[in-house]
Amino acid sequence: MPTIATFTIEIEHDRGNPWRYRWKVFQEQRQRDISVYSFATKREAQIDADIFVAKLNSTWGGRP
Repeated sequence: MPTIATFTIEIEHDRGNPWRYRWKVFQEQRQRDISVYSFATKREAQIDADIFVAKLNSTWGGRP
């Protein structure tokens, strides 16, 4: 039975501009990706991260 990877999203302030936000995606406990763009609100960053994780799940779903 194939295992499904679990992804965790973390939203944090952009280091270059503390008034904006970036997301990080972790697979298990290792950092997998970070957003290319910074976002004006946490909500915008969360929506973009959710879309990214959905694409990961559709591409790699069911693979270890």
